[in-house]
Amino acid sequence: MMFQQTVFGLAAAALMALIHPTAAFTTACEYQEYKCGQTLFTSDGYNITEFETAVNATGTIPPLADSQLLNVLYRCIDVEGGLVGNSYCISGCITMGDLENDQCAM
Repeated sequence: MMFQQTVFGLAAAALMALIHPTAAFTTACEYQEYKCGQTLFTSDGYNITEFETAVNATGTIPPLADSQLLNVLYRCIDVEGGLVGNSYCISGCITMGDLENDQCAM
């Protein structure tokens, strides 16, 4: 199981490097909105560099591998799409009701 997670993480990191090298997001998040990195990456066009900056601005989240940045719950801090890391979701993010991928799985 751990091997599969490692292989998936490495594959996701390689894919991220090819798809979103350094381009800025295409759709800004909404002010005070919470979203998981996976959604911000696939739907809104945020990239790993933006995630790293957001996590590094948050003292409560330890340094993470690129693939782990997709499992961070981010908060939009301004109307220009700025992010800060809220929490690292060890078990991943989930969607509940009509809310889109904005909570940590327990």
